[in-house]
Amino acid sequence: MKKLLLIITVSLFVFALNAQTILDTALNFTVKDTYGNTIELFDILDAGQMVVIDFFSTT
Repeated sequence: MKKLLLIITVSLFVFALNAQTILDTALNFTVKDTYGNTIELFDILDAGQMVVIDFFSTT
């Protein structure tokens, strides 16, 4: 029984690792800020500025 539980746990861990993706190239996108200005990612990067993207959720 312990062996079966260990196999299931290891299998789930391996499948969870495969679900992660590594992006080595930024994808361009456009958003509007709180003032209604349109912002494009590549415009900021081309200007040599750093970008921090914060994804959050509220319920």
